[in-house]
Amino acid sequence: MYMKTGLWKCKLLAAALLLAACTPRAEELSLAVGTYGRNYYQVGFSGGRFTTPVPVPAKDPSYLAAGEGGRLYAVSETGPDSGIYSFADGARTAYRSEIGDDPCFLTLLPGRPYVVTADYSGGSVSVFGLDASGALTERVEVHPYEGSGPVLSRQRSAHIHQVKLIPGTDWLLASDLGSDRIRILHVNPEGSPEVLTDHPELDIPCGPGAGPRHYEFNPAAGLLYVLTEISGEVLVFRYGVQDGVPSFALLARLQADETGVDGSADIHLHPSGRFLYTSHRLRNDGISIFAVDPDGMIRKTGYVPTESHPRNFLITPDGRYLLVACRDSGNIQVFSVSEKDGGLTPLPESTLHFDSDKPVCIILS
Repeated sequence: MYMKTGLWKCKLLAAALLLAACTPRAEELSLAVGTYGRNYYQVGFSGGRFTTPVPVPAKDPSYLAAGEGGRLYAVSETGPDSGIYSFADGARTAYRSEIGDDPCFLTLLPGRPYVVTADYSGGSVSVFGLDASGALTERVEVHPYEGSGPVLSRQRSAHIHQVKLIPGTDWLLASDLGSDRIRILHVNPEGSPEVLTDHPELDIPCGPGAGPRHYEFNPAAGLLYVLTEISGEVLVFRYGVQDGVPSFALLARLQADETGVDGSADIHLHPSGRFLYTSHRLRNDGISIFAVDPDGMIRKTGYVPTESHPRNFLITPDGRYLLVACRDSGNIQVFSVSEKDGGLTPLPESTLHFDSDKPVCIILS
């Protein structure tokens, strides 16, 4: 009996070892975390767990963008003393201070040696050059805007909050929270006198007091989802490009945040295209969940509380996890994502805490 039992156990062990060898391990993602503080952080994430964060000195690097070959760019959101950094493999390669006050977002122009920033308090879009190594050079262009909205505490002047290309085109959107519109700029061909050209006749109105902040494209459905910070809505636009010119038509407005505290923050589409998420702060902090129908239209299906002041968040490429930068808690909170309905389940054991710096941005690096 003992020999038979021992043989049985050996067979089970061999089967377990074979299964382990054949089961792929979760890929470790390389992340960069922007903060209000003295560092940004490089950290790995795999199977619901973080590696030990590695700090990289920078002043208030609130938003980050990754380039090729270990390059990374960060705005320094510090009022009139603001700037922009470039890094390579965790080492700073350049810093420029000629920028509008409080830059809060930046993007790279694919295939072109430029970085574009959204200057919130400056109410402008800035364009910086890159040298052959990817390090920042001087600011080559600035596009200042004027305008206001009815919410005097937030909209006395233009406030540019995000800059992002329309997928597959040479058109750039810049959300202007202060004047309730999304500005549209054209990325000009190489050799043109200007990198970007404004096209105010194409601007997208979002309604008085809306305060457009961040937006997400659904190219498969030809839709643009705009999250408004002040009114707490998701606006759904049909978009297209005809004869080389983009156009947008408003299809729906849905309430994402029902607390009325002007605190909506970020918006992202799940990799499956079946769910949309938005973050909300200042009261009843949390994430709104929307189901995305086959035609791209959305329905609000849930709301999940988070820790204090959720800002930017990241959905992992495999769609299994949603990571939230909770500024005032000093944490990155992790949720598992239901494949069935997009529901979120908190994983307290996975929380990543920062002792002093306040996390506000998470990107793949």
